[in-house]
Amino acid sequence: MYSMDNIFEDLGLLLGINFVLYLVSLYIKNTYPVDFIWSMYPPALLYLIYVRDPPSFITIRLVVVFQLVAVWGFRLTSNFLGRGGIGHEDWRYADMRVKFGKHFWWISLFSVFWGQTIFVFGITLPFYNAVSSPDSWSFLDSSGLVISTIGILLETFGDMQMDNFIQLKLQKKTDKKVLDTGLWSFSRHPNYLGEILFWWGQYLFQASSGPVWVFAGPLSLTALFFFVSVDLMEERQIKSKGELFLQYRRKVGSSILLLPPSLNRKLGSFLYPSDVLTSADLSE
Repeated sequence: MYSMDNIFEDLGLLLGINFVLYLVSLYIKNTYPVDFIWSMYPPALLYLIYVRDPPSFITIRLVVVFQLVAVWGFRLTSNFLGRGGIGHEDWRYADMRVKFGKHFWWISLFSVFWGQTIFVFGITLPFYNAVSSPDSWSFLDSSGLVISTIGILLETFGDMQMDNFIQLKLQKKTDKKVLDTGLWSFSRHPNYLGEILFWWGQYLFQASSGPVWVFAGPLSLTALFFFVSVDLMEERQIKSKGELFLQYRRKVGSSILLLPPSLNRKLGSFLYPSDVLTSADLSE
């Protein structure tokens, strides 16, 4: 059975790992090593929790959680590598490097490395009770399985559709600049929704007997996507695609949730009735 001491020890370990990655980033002048934490730490933590104090018997819940997290981590890591993640600094961190200039070397420790520690560790808190709980399989567990699986599928098909669209553009087989078909006609960021659903599903695996406060992990991730990631991504899209992206936003009004195209158009007309480009939108 886990204890709060175990949780604090694991948090300290993650902070230490990210500090080492931070030192590496200073040496190579690139923050890309931090991206591996998102996909590799959750499976590693789940395994650590299990081997540190193995439960007296293997539950269905334990097997299912291990399988879901393994598939999720493999998919995310493969996607990162397939898109040339090795050596490539995320554009958000590259923008911060320009913005903060000579101060970025120390700001990055708190914003890029230790800042992400809070979110990554928060979403993995359900693992502790999911591994140790002897409770029999419940309706909440079934709900967690369905929701996490839907999340993985959304991320997988959303990324596949985007990758295929990018290849069509590179091969000059399409004149379109913005993907507005498939999942991307129901939501402007279906992959964000997939990530959110996956971690809420993981929360449900411990919801029947675990501490209520653990919901703060997936809730903080949800807030991060809705109130930070969407704005940052769309500001970048407006700068690069201009009016074409504004038209897409009016056509697909929902930033994350999947909505029917007809409802999306009504929502887009309501939320963005007079989208116009300004010099600030186009400035670097």
